[in-house]
Amino acid sequence: MARKYTGYNGDATGKQAGLEELVRQLCLKFPVWNNGTWGVRAMKNDFLSRPQPSVHSTGRAADLSWRKVGKKGSGKHEDAIKMLDFLILHAEALQIEAVHDYFPQPFGRGYRCDRNSWKIYNEPTMGGAPGGDWIHLEIAPIHAQNALYYKEFFANLATAAGGSPSPLTPAAGASPPLVFKYPGKPLQIGSTGEAVKLVQARVGGVITDGNFQQKTDHRVKEWQLAHNIGADGVVGPVTWKAMFG
Repeated sequence: MARKYTGYNGDATGKQAGLEELVRQLCLKFPVWNNGTWGVRAMKNDFLSRPQPSVHSTGRAADLSWRKVGKKGSGKHEDAIKMLDFLILHAEALQIEAVHDYFPQPFGRGYRCDRNSWKIYNEPTMGGAPGGDWIHLEIAPIHAQNALYYKEFFANLATAAGGSPSPLTPAAGASPPLVFKYPGKPLQIGSTGEAVKLVQARVGGVITDGNFQQKTDHRVKEWQLAHNIGADGVVGPVTWKAMFG
């Protein structure tokens, strides 16, 4: 399903926890290593007529290298392809917006969520292509600050793989449903943390800053009303289950 591509939408003041957790999980799962995430800079692309801000500046982009350096990386592009296939298979759940594969001839290839497909470039388009030994990925803003979201995704994936055919292959189809554990106490005005970010992302219309205040309370009440739950603005076990299973 095609989604709107965000691209550069302003400089972040530091690393974004969601993106960093996604990178950590990918480095555990595949023979790649973190070659850089947040950094306020322009695109490294000699083909642009003038410098443009890099998505790295937003904290929503990462470079993952498969280059062999000591014990890091395999040095094999085919291992990077396995990770790329995984990212595209789960692009919706992981909120992947763009992926750049710099290695292939003639000038690399790129995936974008707004076309939901790969494009093979036949003219110079991306700096580092062809032959680049790293993968560039970008995620949407919605979970960029929420490490718990990506941590739980991989936990759910491991659970699904243990009880059914592996979801890492295209034959397995869609990503397993995301299930998040109830935080153990109700979330309400004054609550903070990553669980609050999940609620904010679920109800929409508020910044996912992990700070449960009046606006979040209002959106939770609207969500509860829409789902035939008592609209008290408190995310207790019943509302949590309805939101996250």
